[in-house]
Amino acid sequence: MTKVYILGAGNHATELSEYIGATPNFSIEGYIVNVEDQNNHSRFEQQTLFIEDFLTQVSPSNDIKIISGFSDLKRKPFIELLEQKGYQFINVIHPHNYISPSITIGTGNCIAPNCVINTNVSIANHCIINANCSVSHDCVIENYATISPGVTLAGNVRIGENVFIGSGATIIPNITVARGAYIAAGACVTKDVPADVMIAGVPAKIKKDLIPMITNIFR
Repeated sequence: MTKVYILGAGNHATELSEYIGATPNFSIEGYIVNVEDQNNHSRFEQQTLFIEDFLTQVSPSNDIKIISGFSDLKRKPFIELLEQKGYQFINVIHPHNYISPSITIGTGNCIAPNCVINTNVSIANHCIINANCSVSHDCVIENYATISPGVTLAGNVRIGENVFIGSGATIIPNITVARGAYIAAGACVTKDVPADVMIAGVPAKIKKDLIPMITNIFR
C-alpha cells in the first residue's frame, strides 16, 4: 500500500481524497498545509501537518508519495521545495476515464473523472485536468497547466507552462497557448495566444496583460 500525502486541504484536496479512495493500493496519510492556510483545513484538521513539521517528521522514501491539492500556482514553490528534499510525486488518475495507451505523462498530475485523452497526447508534470475534459490527438500540455471542467482541446494544441483554462473553454486545432496565459471560462480560442495575457469571448480576444505570477508561500 502506497502512503499518500496531499498538499493543501481545500476544495481540490477534497476531490483528490475521493479520487485516491477510488484508486487501489493508495492510502491517504495526511494533508500538508502552510501556516497561511491554517484556517482553510477544518474538514481535515486531525490529519494536517504544517510543511515545517512534515519535513522534520516524514522522511522521503519509496512508500511515501505526494500529490498537490492546490489548484492554482501556489502549488509550484511547494512542489519545488519538496522535490529538492527528495520527496516523490504520483499521478492520480480516476478510473472512470478513457486514456489512450499512447500518451506520455510525467509525474504529479491529476486527471479527474469522465475525461477523454486521445492518441499521442503529452502531459508534463504537476498538471490538473478537471472533470469532463476532452483532449484530442497530439496535444502537448506543459508543466503546471490547470484545465478546468468541461474544456475541449482539439488536435495539435500546445498548452504552455502555468497556463490556466477556465471552465467550458474550447481551443480549436493547431493553436499554441504560451506560458502564463489565462483563458476565461467559455472562451473559444481561434488564434495563438501570447504569454501572460488574459483572453475571453467568442472568438476569444486579449482583454488585458498579466504580470507573471511569482508566488512565495514560505514567508
